Amino acid sequence: MTGTARFVCSDPDAGDFEFAGVEAVLDALEAALLQPATPIFDAARQSWQPVGVHPEIRAAWQARLRYRPASAGGLGLPELPSITAVVRSLPESDADDGARRREAYARVRAKLPVAGTVGQDGGPRFAAVALVWALLLLAVVGWVVVTFAARLSEFAAEAVGIRGSR
Repeated sequence: MTGTARFVCSDPDAGDFEFAGVEAVLDALEAALLQPATPIFDAARQSWQPVGVHPEIRAAWQARLRYRPASAGGLGLPELPSITAVVRSLPESDADDGARRREAYARVRAKLPVAGTVGQDGGPRFAAVALVWALLLLAVVGWVVVTFAARLSEFAAEAVGIRGSR
C-alpha cells in the first residue's frame, strides 16, 4: 500500500484497488468498479467495512447525489442503499460475525473456556519435542566436529614429526 492511499479493496480477478480519498471511492462507484457491499479497508480507521456502510462514504454519497442532476447518459452514482440492505447482501460468514464476537466476549467476561481456540492440538508439546531434538542434534554435531579436529591435529602433528606426550 502506498503512502497516499487511504482506502484499499481487493478483487480476486483484478487485484488491489487503492483510493486516495472518499471522492475517489465515489468515482469508483460511479464507474461500477465497486458495489455497495464491496469490503474496503480504511487506513485511517484501521478496519474493513462494506462501502455502503462506511459513514464518511455514505455522507459524501448523499451530498453528491443531492448536487448532481440525473444524467440520461454516461456514468451515474447508484442510489444510496440502506445499511440493512448492504448487511443482508454480505455472505453469511460476515453477517453473523458480530454475533460470534458478542458471544465470545460474553464467554470471556463470564470466565468460561473459549470455544474453538486455534492451535490447541498439541502445539506447545510439539514445539518442546522439536526443541529437544534440535539440541540433541546440535550436541551430536558438536561432538563430531571436536573429535574430527582432535584427530586432524594428531595427524598433522605426526606428519610434521612432533610427538605429543601420551
